Amino acid sequence: MSKFDELKNKYADGYRCIYKETDAQQGTVMHLKNFNTEQIHTINTKNDMEIGQIEDFLGELEKIKKQSGHDCHNT
Repeated sequence: MSKFDELKNKYADGYRCIYKETDAQQGTVMHLKNFNTEQIHTINTKNDMEIGQIEDFLGELEKIKKQSGHDCHNT
């Protein structure tokens, strides 16, 4: 499973990205939290293609959130 698919699955499970950082050694690291269960999950990838897909996915969710007040994976 790709890291992008892992992120989409976690979003469907109620997790949300609470912090994202970029590091030359680790690549992009995203910290996700499920606010219902208080669980934390971390995803990291150095793959430029996955990083682009993830950036696009999170950007689209941000646009939807600004328009409707919640993201399309609203739980």
